[in-house]
Amino acid sequence: MGTGSGALLSGGFEFVFGGPVANCVWNGLFINSNGNVTFGVGSTANIANVPDFRVGPPRIAPAWADLNPSARAVSCGTFPVQALGFANINAFKVRWINVPEFGREACTGGAPGFNGVVNFAGASNTFSVTLFDDGTGIDENANQPLNPANPSGNNAVPFDLQEGPTDLRYTREPNTGVIVGCPPRPEGSGIIVLDFCRMDLLGTDDHPVITGYSIGGLNPLNPPGLCEINLSEAARAADTSAFGVIQGTIGAINCACCIGEGTEPTIFELFNEGLRAGTGAGGEVTFARADFDLRFEGNDAALCSPAARQRDLNRGRVCFFGVGCAPPANPLCQVVIATSPGSAQGTVVTTPTTTGVVNALCAVNLSLVGCGFLPNETTIICQGFQSETGIPLQRPGKTVTTAATLTCDTNGDGVPEAVIVLTSVTPVNCNLIRATIPVLASLPGTAFPAACCGGVSTILVTTTFSIGDNNVFGAFTRTTTCTLNLGTRAPVVISVTPSSGPCGILEDVLITGACFTFTQAVPGTAPIIGTVTSVFALELTNTANRINAQDFTVLNANLIDAHFAFGSVNAGKKFVIFVTGTGGTSRGLITAVAGQPAGCPLGNELGFLDTITFTCNSNTLPCTPGTPGCPPTPLDIAVVTSCKLDRQDTGQFFLDITGTNIKDGATATVGGVTPKKIKVIEVSPGTTNPTKLRLVKKVCNGLQPSGSGNVIITNPGPNGGASQPFLCTERCPVQ
Repeated sequence: MGTGSGALLSGGFEFVFGGPVANCVWNGLFINSNGNVTFGVGSTANIANVPDFRVGPPRIAPAWADLNPSARAVSCGTFPVQALGFANINAFKVRWINVPEFGREACTGGAPGFNGVVNFAGASNTFSVTLFDDGTGIDENANQPLNPANPSGNNAVPFDLQEGPTDLRYTREPNTGVIVGCPPRPEGSGIIVLDFCRMDLLGTDDHPVITGYSIGGLNPLNPPGLCEINLSEAARAADTSAFGVIQGTIGAINCACCIGEGTEPTIFELFNEGLRAGTGAGGEVTFARADFDLRFEGNDAALCSPAARQRDLNRGRVCFFGVGCAPPANPLCQVVIATSPGSAQGTVVTTPTTTGVVNALCAVNLSLVGCGFLPNETTIICQGFQSETGIPLQRPGKTVTTAATLTCDTNGDGVPEAVIVLTSVTPVNCNLIRATIPVLASLPGTAFPAACCGGVSTILVTTTFSIGDNNVFGAFTRTTTCTLNLGTRAPVVISVTPSSGPCGILEDVLITGACFTFTQAVPGTAPIIGTVTSVFALELTNTANRINAQDFTVLNANLIDAHFAFGSVNAGKKFVIFVTGTGGTSRGLITAVAGQPAGCPLGNELGFLDTITFTCNSNTLPCTPGTPGCPPTPLDIAVVTSCKLDRQDTGQFFLDITGTNIKDGATATVGGVTPKKIKVIEVSPGTTNPTKLRLVKKVCNGLQPSGSGNVIITNPGPNGGASQPFLCTERCPVQ
C-alpha cells in the first residue's frame, strides 16, 4: 500500500476554512499525495476512513484514496503530475493529473497512439480542488506585517486592509424580475469547488474513497456524527433548486449552486460499496461496479446514465459553501416591493384620492429582494441510518426560522410611532423573502396603526439558527434591514359627535381620528408638514350632494372642530363626514373601489360607516322634547380632546385624559379596559367637574397594540352617557 506524502505550500493568499477553531484563516496548506489537502499539518494516511476524517486535521478531499503520484517509478507508461497555482486573483487551484491508484499503475487507460494502438497506460485519475478567497470586507491577513516602503506589489503604498476585487454578479430574481447584484463570495465564506475529469476509482471496501470536507478535531465518539450524503445528487439539486434540504440530513442547498449553508462542520460521501471485476469458481465473470460517481460526464449522456453497475449519474463538479471563522454573513436587502392581495405585483390598492402603501386597503404583501437569504427549515441528523446499524440514531439537527418587523417613524426622531410584526415571513430563494403586513384587529380595514402617518419605514429581518450537530457555531442570529417608503397618510376619521341634529341650525361637529397634523421626515430634503385643507360631508345615497364645512379648527392631531350648515332642504338625509389633508381624503368608503381586496370592509379604517355619519333631522329648535319630529333630550356627553402617557417615579404608567363636559363621578375605559384608579387632576373653575383625569394602572392593556386605544368617558346621572371613542395613539414601551 502507498504511504502518501504531504508538501507545505505557503504564501500571501489566505484560505478561510475551519469554523470556530484556533486557526480558521490559513496562509499555507499541505498538498497530500492521497487526493486531499490539509491545514496545519500534512497527512500521509492512505486509507480513507470516516473517524480519521472527523477527528484528524482540517481536510478538504476531492478524492481521498490510496493514490501514487510516484507511479512512474513503477510503470514508465504513467506520467502523474501534481500541479498548483492561481486560477484567478481570488482562486487557488491544486490539481492531481493522471495519478493512478497504488497497485494499479499499469492498468490505467489512455488514448489511441499514432499507430492506432491503444496505450493502456497513462491517463488515469485527474481532478482538482479550487479554494476561493471570500473577496469582500477586511482582509483576514490584516494583522500580517507589511512594508509600505517596499516598492513591489501592494506594498508600494500603505495597505488599506480591504480585499478585492469585489465586483458584483448580477442575476434576475425570477419571481419579481428585479435584477440583483450580489458578491460572488460572501464575507467570511470558504467556498470550495471540486472538479473531476477521467476517474478510474471504484470505491470498494478495501480501497474506499472519501470526497468532501471536515474542519477536523470533531468528536469521533458522537455516533454517527454527521452521516454521509449523496454528493452527486445534492450537487445536481443545487444547480436547479432555489432551496432544498439535502436528504433530510444536512440543511439547505445554498442558491449559489453550492451545498451547505456555512454552518456544517463536515459534508462528505464515503464510497466503499463498489466491486472490482473478477471470475468465480465456476468461471462466471463479474463485471466491475463503480460506487464512486464523480467524474467528467463527457459528450455522450447515455454513457453516463446510471445502470446496474452504477446507481447515480456521474457528476463532474461539486461546490461546497464551506465553513469560515464565523457564522454566514448577514444578508443584504436591496429593494422592497409592496403589493395588495390579488393585485398585480407592485400594485397597491388605495382610495381614489390617495397613494402610498400607508393608505392601502387592508393587508399588504411584501417582496424583499436582496442577497444571501437562507430558508426556514427543520433538519434531521442521519435520517435512515437505522438500516445500517439496527439502532435508531436519527435525531434533530438545527432549525432555521425567519421573522420580520416593520417600524414606522414618521417624524424620523428615532422613536417609532408603531412597530408591526409581519406575518407569513417566507424565504423563497436566496434573493427573495415574502412577508405580509397584516390587518389590525383594532382597525380591520388597514395594516397600519392610526399613529403611523407614513414616511420611510425600516423592516428588520432576523434569521435565527438553533443548535445542532450541523451547526458548528451554536445558536446565533443574522439580520438585515430593508427600507420602504410608506408615502403620506390621508387623515383617518374614526368618529363624529354628535351623530345627528336639527337641519335648521349651525351644527358644531367634533371629528376624532388621526394624522390631522404631523411632520414627516424626508431624507435629503425638507420635511412634509401634514395639514388639513378641507372638511366636508357627502350624502350617503347621493354623493353628488356635498356640504362643505362652514369653518373648522384643527385642535390637535386627533381632533377637529367643524361647523356645518346643512339647511332644511337636507332634512332626513344622512351624510358621511370627510377630511382632506396633505395625504389625500379620509377613507369613508361608501362603495368598493376597483381591485379592493376580498373581505376588506367599507367605511373607515374600523370598517364602520355609522360612526362617521351625521343625520340631519327634519325639525328645528326650539321644540318640545318627546313630541313628534323633535329629538329626545340630549344626553350629557363628555368630549375627549387629548391623551398623554407618562410614568410615575415608581415606574408605573399612567394616562392623563383631557376633555370638556366631563362630570364629577365620570368613569373611563381605554380600549375596553377599566383602569384600577381614576384621579381628578384639574377641574373647571368654580365647579367640581373635571377637565383632566389621570388613569392609573392597566392602561397599557388598552393601548395599541394590545387594545384598540379608544378612550371613552361615561358621565353619571340619568342623562349621562358614553362619549364618542377618542383614539389615543400613545404606546407603552415593549418590556
